[in-house]
Formats: sequence, structure tokens, C-alpha cells
Amino acid sequence: MSDDIKITAETRSKTGSTDARRLRRSGRIPANVFGHHEEPAAVSIEADAFRPVLTTGHKVVDLLIGGASQKALVREVQWDTFSKEVQHIDFQRVDATERMVVEVPVELRGTPQGVLGGGVVDFQLHTLEVEATAINLPEKIEIRVNHLNIGDSIHVSDITNLPEGVTMQTPGDLLVVQVNAAVEVAEAEETGEEAMTQPELIGRKPETDEE
Repeated sequence: MSDDIKITAETRSKTGSTDARRLRRSGRIPANVFGHHEEPAAVSIEADAFRPVLTTGHKVVDLLIGGASQKALVREVQWDTFSKEVQHIDFQRVDATERMVVEVPVELRGTPQGVLGGGVVDFQLHTLEVEATAINLPEKIEIRVNHLNIGDSIHVSDITNLPEGVTMQTPGDLLVVQVNAAVEVAEAEETGEEAMTQPELIGRKPETDEE
């Protein structure tokens, strides 16, 4: 794992939606820090300082509060309605050597042989749960798929390239990715259309202003 990103946080005495909006307008993100038997702390960070976390996939950062540095896990990131701007962040204090279970993204590498032959990739599991110490948490799990032909698949149990000290927590029988024949995909879509008897409205849960 590469060096953790350092982020300076400022404590905030005011909370609520009005103050949160004021912070966002000024280019800052409201956040909470909790865990390790300490009182939760309301803080804010520069939006620009958090961008490297989003681009690199880092899970653990060095959070500087009042001149003191502490390891913190990015536990939850809340986005706006259009997923363009971060609205709020939850940081969890961690010890560098304690083991924890977190979700990490899966990244497929290569072009499957089956796709070159007209097949279609069915990517089913985009994140995996792993257990590791804070300092050994992987930013992502890469899976080579260039060897897959039509009909081939990769399950969680097939993933053996985890970094040292990292153990898989996701059930091994779950399907991660497979390559299907294009005709199978078309037939599946056709069946789904026939089964649909009436349109269904899918609503998005309205976001609520944070503390």
C-alpha cells in the first residue's frame, strides 16, 4: 500500500443544514470523525484535499486535527443528487495495526478472448469484502480476464492474488464475472421484456441535509 494521503481537518462548532450549505459554498466538505472510544468530532475539510482520495481509491488517510495526526478510514461518502459533488464524509478512527473488514472495488484487466469472438462481458460483482490491517488495505483488486472464452467465468474462490495479510470475506461461490454469447444476452433481454406487464416507477430516496 502506498503512503496515506494527508488531509487537514478543522473542527466546527456549528452543525445543521444551514452551516453545511455555507461550508460547501466556501469549498469545504462537512464531515464527522468517530470511533476508538473517543467522542465523535464534527469537522470540515477542503474539497480539493479530498479529490486524491476519490481518484486513487485510498481507504485510509492521515487526518490532521489541531496539529495531531490520526489514521482514519473513509467509512462513507455522501454525494449530491447527480453524484457530482461530495456532500458529507464519515471518517472512522483506526489503529494502523488493527484488522478490519471493508469493501474494495474490483477492476477487470485485459480484453477476454471470448469478447474478441463476439461474446459479451457480464460483470456482476463490482466490490469485494476483505479483511486486513489499516496499513495493508488494498485500494482495489485487479482481476485478469484476457484468458476468458465464451462460457468461462470467475468466482470469488478463483481470486488468489490477494496481497499478503489480506483475506477474502466475500463468499467464494459468488460469481464475479463471466463471458456470455451475444445471442444469450439478447434472449435474456427479450424474456425480460415479455415478462414486464406494466411500467414501474423507480423513485430515488430524497437526500436529507446532514447534521
